[in-house]
Amino acid sequence: MSEVPNVNLFVGYVNDITGLAENDEYMKLYGEKRKFYSSENSNDYLKYVQTGSNEVVDYVEYSGNLEKSHGAFNQYGLLNEKQMRNLRKELRSTKSVIWHGVISFTEKFGNEFCGSYEMAYEMMKREMPKFLDSCNLNPKNVVWFAGLHENTDNKHIHFSFFEKSPQRYRKGKEELCYSDGLLPIQSINRAKVSMELTLTSIPKDISNNRNLLTEDMKNKLETGAYMKTLNSLIIILPREGRMQYDSENMKSYRPYIDLITNTIISHNEDLSKKFMDFQRMLSIRDSEVMKAYSKLKLDGSKELIRDKCLQDIYRRLGNMVLFTVKKIRFEQDKQNYETNNRLRLKRIEKQKRKILLKRCFQLNELVNQELISAFEEYRNKLTQINYARLREEGYLD
Repeated sequence: MSEVPNVNLFVGYVNDITGLAENDEYMKLYGEKRKFYSSENSNDYLKYVQTGSNEVVDYVEYSGNLEKSHGAFNQYGLLNEKQMRNLRKELRSTKSVIWHGVISFTEKFGNEFCGSYEMAYEMMKREMPKFLDSCNLNPKNVVWFAGLHENTDNKHIHFSFFEKSPQRYRKGKEELCYSDGLLPIQSINRAKVSMELTLTSIPKDISNNRNLLTEDMKNKLETGAYMKTLNSLIIILPREGRMQYDSENMKSYRPYIDLITNTIISHNEDLSKKFMDFQRMLSIRDSEVMKAYSKLKLDGSKELIRDKCLQDIYRRLGNMVLFTVKKIRFEQDKQNYETNNRLRLKRIEKQKRKILLKRCFQLNELVNQELISAFEEYRNKLTQINYARLREEGYLD
């Protein structure tokens, strides 16, 4: 009994049907299939790759039921909405053959070596150019996308690709032509072996560490580090009036805003240490200034900057929190506006949570960047204000 290979690769294709009449025999046989893969229909192949399916799709004979997708990606990573729209435009307009296929794994191998988006992405990024090249296709002239799917049986990757422009010379043709759909069986067989070797050689610790880092951050947010407070702020903040941290309109909400800022800082060990060091530096500076003015028997309280700096920092970071609230409100309101169908409410609430989580990640980055920028800015200012002159004149130790 022959051993089942760990990796299997199946590839099919659909030809261009431009110019064919509806009653053409070829159109009758393959027209709907081309429309499915070229995104002419709302339920197209790209949507299937992106989201998975709860139904058996007629045109994807090798698909299983209840598939869950990790999202569509290309060589640059996961596709966002704008990239998906552009890809659909390209699919609808191309005259190229559209290839489609699936890479399937045995259950044990798939779970161990292709159990995450990161692993699937890394493998496809490395292997797709090699596969295309071995099929005598120019990798730089090919658009491809893929998605990792999983069901109760096994994990597998659906993919599709097409040529950007015609590059083949054909006998009797004056213009360049697109490739036909036939691919060498030797290239397909070699790709199976190469994909297996690549998957087993991808450093698992890199993928796992990336996953753990993402999951750790996600867990902190979802278990209430500050996500609940931010969600409450979205609900209670007024929708009218000036929405700036230092405005009278926001006065009673500043404790909530500061709580979010402090939580973001405290959950980043490196940033928290820098923030403490910065406050310590300001305190030392104020202490030196007070000593200097005391020697001169003058009141130096107006020259103290620690509290002023911190107030300004919280104002700047608070405005970022409020900016994030505006963004989340806009995107969540858009979700509400786009449907009146009660059956979709559960899905909409899930999408709202995704919006909130996504914006929380972005807010973390914004606060990190702004705080570091503020530290540098204030350090520069410290060299310019009057206590430098006092030091030069010998009043400061």
